[in-house]
Amino acid sequence: MDIQQQLSQVLETHRTGDHDTARAVCAAVLLEAPNHPDAHYVMGLIIQDTGDHAQALQAFSRAIHMAPDRSEFHDAIGVSQVARNRRQDALLSFSEAVRLDPGNRIAIMHMGVMCLSQNLPSRAITCFNGLILLGEDIASLRTLKGEALLKLRRVPEAIDVLHKAIDLDPSYIPAHMHLGRALYQSERFQEAATCFQIVVDAEPNNAAVRTDLGASLMALGEFAKAETVLKASIEIDFNQPDAHANLGSVYAAMGQNEAPLRSFLTALRMRPKDKSYRCKLGFMLLSQGYLPKAEHCFRIVLKQDPYCIDAIAGLASTLDKMGDREGALALAEPMIESGADHPDLAHTYAVLCRKLGRPQQAIPVIRRLLNRSRPVGVKVLLQHALGELLDSAGDHTRAFAAHREANDACTTPFCIAEHRERVDQLIEVFNKDAMGDLAKAENPSRIPMLIVGMPRSGTTLVEQIMASHPQILGAGELEELRMLTAALPRIIGTETPYPACVSELSTPIATSLANWYTERLVVKGGDAARVTDKMPHNFMHLGLASMLLPNTRIVHCRRNPMDIALSCYFMHFKDSFAFTTRLDWLGQFYVEYQRLMDHWHSVLEIPILDVQYEQLVSQPEEEMRRIVEFTGLNWSPDCLNFHANERQVMTASAEQVRKPIYTSSMNRSVPYTAELAPFKAVLDAAGIPISLVDERAH
Repeated sequence: MDIQQQLSQVLETHRTGDHDTARAVCAAVLLEAPNHPDAHYVMGLIIQDTGDHAQALQAFSRAIHMAPDRSEFHDAIGVSQVARNRRQDALLSFSEAVRLDPGNRIAIMHMGVMCLSQNLPSRAITCFNGLILLGEDIASLRTLKGEALLKLRRVPEAIDVLHKAIDLDPSYIPAHMHLGRALYQSERFQEAATCFQIVVDAEPNNAAVRTDLGASLMALGEFAKAETVLKASIEIDFNQPDAHANLGSVYAAMGQNEAPLRSFLTALRMRPKDKSYRCKLGFMLLSQGYLPKAEHCFRIVLKQDPYCIDAIAGLASTLDKMGDREGALALAEPMIESGADHPDLAHTYAVLCRKLGRPQQAIPVIRRLLNRSRPVGVKVLLQHALGELLDSAGDHTRAFAAHREANDACTTPFCIAEHRERVDQLIEVFNKDAMGDLAKAENPSRIPMLIVGMPRSGTTLVEQIMASHPQILGAGELEELRMLTAALPRIIGTETPYPACVSELSTPIATSLANWYTERLVVKGGDAARVTDKMPHNFMHLGLASMLLPNTRIVHCRRNPMDIALSCYFMHFKDSFAFTTRLDWLGQFYVEYQRLMDHWHSVLEIPILDVQYEQLVSQPEEEMRRIVEFTGLNWSPDCLNFHANERQVMTASAEQVRKPIYTSSMNRSVPYTAELAPFKAVLDAAGIPISLVDERAH
């Protein structure tokens, strides 16, 4: 038997899995013919399969030294070079293999994959096209080509190629994964989510694809689903900075405060030089009113990359909110004039133009950006910006239409039946007869003061006035009471849900919870005699507040319902305010709010002061004195200069409270009376009058 036949048998033995015999026979052949290149090549293949690539490289090198024109030798040594992380050497070896034999399909594939991994997508595509011409048209090859096209940003071509891969083999999961990423880049988020879901179903432990799915759901505005998917992804693999950053964006869209910051900071700890994460953190800080910290974030990024448009947009918005309109415009205007396609920058530019009395200048900019396909959240932001510009320009019909389109794009549902049932439960549990039997905390503190009301009813203005008193600290919108209602059954140790479980609350537990809440306010307020919590939705929790904080006082902000409706409908709220996106929902929510506040007035022992917005702006000093008197503190003239207070304001009304009292927001809804008819009809049916002043405020 000649040497070539012996080597063929060695390879056959090796393929059966009897590696030891194959190696022993090949060693015997080498003793007999030490200068035979094929013997060294076969020995290299056997050793390569054991994972000993250092020795395999030696064997292949000897073979190449003896026969440098053999394509398969160069291809084989390239494989071991890849395993040894000598990628540049491997690419040279694969290239030489293809040069020596342009028909070596294995070498061409190896070369294409190596080019792809070395960020040489054009060369990779040449390899893959060559294989397709040679008849190797399979799903995996088309998928690799699609991946290379994606790297070149030739997204439409990539989508076409990846669809062909799936046509060749619908069960080839990598094709679905890369198609999902291509569709996501094309802003075809629903189709992308479908692709990613196929991959998740096939590979439930694929955390990276779950992160992609979460990003697609977030872009579709399906925040609750996105949250679930991203949490599952992090549970599978915690060390995914993108998953944490995306989860932070979801929390932010849902209106949460602390959770987004934790997620963004976690992502940054994992990838501290990532500009996108730091910008997301900056935008989160900006939205919560931490302006100096937001400015610091954006300036760090711009020091690293002076042309980072996310950071430019964020810094421009921050400077605007800090009162530096000239600095903000100097950043935004050149980028806008250059045709920059950046929604946040365009939104900031629109705000600046509106404030400067030049709304017509920004309208075409916003319309240009709206002509492109956008994620739901971005479309809503831009449509609301367009509506504000048109309103400022006096074009009320088009302004309302723009805001309507923004709200119609929102997908988060609001179930009025569930909300009404919740109000029914609160009224039933906290009824007049039951109130005397419910446990009361032994907490004498008079520090907490609650400011409640409908959104856009003047709560921020009232808090700003109160916080200008030297003995009062405005703590903003706190989540503590909502957190307590959510956790109360677990704290008590009962299966009874809130609010019914309050009947099981003991005085010691109530006192402990009250102390926890009060201590958190003291930490924020220091030596302040009063600390305000102005979460508007706390009107839902006043029954529990009366149990835990028997010495607190409640300031209830009221305003013309039609003005509230218009302001809510025109505002770009977070996901938690879904009821503001439809006028009938707004009306039904208002009816339930009125019903519940009427109930609290009739059953609570803690004092409630009604403050009518119209009265406050018409007779400011008289109303301010009434508010301060209600707190139990002496009058301070500092309250009259509330607009000069430099405290951080973290709500949509931050701009307004930086100005002296003005009356231009009164009756703002009058030009929109016809459009607001669905809201008014709900109130009329409930017997709620549309009056400017509530007599109970006096």
